[in-house]
Amino acid sequence: MKICDAALRGARAWGAPCRSAVALSAVVLLAAALAGTASRAEDKEIGITPVAMGAGPYYFDTAEQHDVRVDILARGLAHAYRIAFLPNHDALIVERGVRLRLLRNATAAYPQLVGTPVAGAPDFSHAEHVDPDDVLGIQDVAVDPNFAQSHLVYYTYNRPVGYDSKVKRLLAATVLARARLQGLRLVDARDLIVGEAAHGVGGSRILLGKDDVVYVTVGAPDESDTEAPQRLDNIYGKMLRISADGSIPSDNPFVKTKGARPEIYAFGLRDALGLTFEHRAGSIIASEEGPQGGDKIDRMLSGRNYGWPKYTWGTEYGGSPLPTMPVGPGTEPPIMVWLPDIAPSGIVFYDGDKVPAWKDNLFVASARRGEIDSTGALIRVVFNDKLQEMREESMLDDLHQRFRDVTEGPDGLLYALTDENDSVLLRISPVPHQAR
Repeated sequence: MKICDAALRGARAWGAPCRSAVALSAVVLLAAALAGTASRAEDKEIGITPVAMGAGPYYFDTAEQHDVRVDILARGLAHAYRIAFLPNHDALIVERGVRLRLLRNATAAYPQLVGTPVAGAPDFSHAEHVDPDDVLGIQDVAVDPNFAQSHLVYYTYNRPVGYDSKVKRLLAATVLARARLQGLRLVDARDLIVGEAAHGVGGSRILLGKDDVVYVTVGAPDESDTEAPQRLDNIYGKMLRISADGSIPSDNPFVKTKGARPEIYAFGLRDALGLTFEHRAGSIIASEEGPQGGDKIDRMLSGRNYGWPKYTWGTEYGGSPLPTMPVGPGTEPPIMVWLPDIAPSGIVFYDGDKVPAWKDNLFVASARRGEIDSTGALIRVVFNDKLQEMREESMLDDLHQRFRDVTEGPDGLLYALTDENDSVLLRISPVPHQAR
């Protein structure tokens, strides 16, 4: 992927001259990255010096769609994690663990980020005994397909439920809830799934399926309960499936298993932080973070075991031998693996008509590559009709951002969120022929 800053656009024509302009842009970015070399050498930090996002727009070239523009639509967000569009083209944005924001006219040239957060979103910023590894508050949001009539939104959050004095750690639970969005307020909130009390509960994602079914992935707890993803008596390290009204579908795989949570659809997951439908076959696809290495793409199937923590493609963060059996008996293999890791999060299969060259491609929001900060990107993967990987491309990596979500907007364009102290919302679109 090659990128051109807007300031260079007037000095070159499209095509080969863009590649020359890119060289200058890359030098500028490299200079910015090297500016703090001396101080970084002293404190021995690992990672590329963060590069502040300019005003944009940015222009770049990709393997199968040339001449693409990136516009910054909103900025000043705090660790943005999810964007969900409303039928009127407004959008909800989750600032993870903090608040829910409304972006007016999100698909327009100049959207407006409403200054007042959406009231009623879970906020535990003043909770006691919070450990740096605790992730409390709102995590994800999804808009009901019939929102124009129902005004319903679904969201997940982690709430404190107690304190374990033996290990001096907060106990929390992951919750799936539903509420009506009334102006800038969530009302009539109702918890649909409530998890068990655990240490170090993490991320979650929501996918609204056909026939009023809700899918939720819930991350594994920390090392205090490593076997939780393999047990059926809890929701952690699982994909869950319920009806939109909170009832349990009768065809859930463990609904008749004694001692099992009836919501469980699949188990043995570490951190499935991306969830989407594959349009051609209708498969449910998840992105899953491994430990150090071993990030993967899974096809989610009813009742299947995805191996964690017994089987993994990754190693320990401090270093360890590669596993000799990354997939074991009775476990479901991934359809794609990353070594080194890319820290995948939000994912989407592009189904629009604005960028035909990307039709049916999978886009993955990547926070970093190989445990090096400021190396995030959008990863584009081309699959054949059997969901076998054919080729892969890293996009927007020259921006040196942590990407957390990517989705297709109602206008058929791609939208991506960065996860920074100063997060931005980006729109990715092809440059019109007349502008070339």
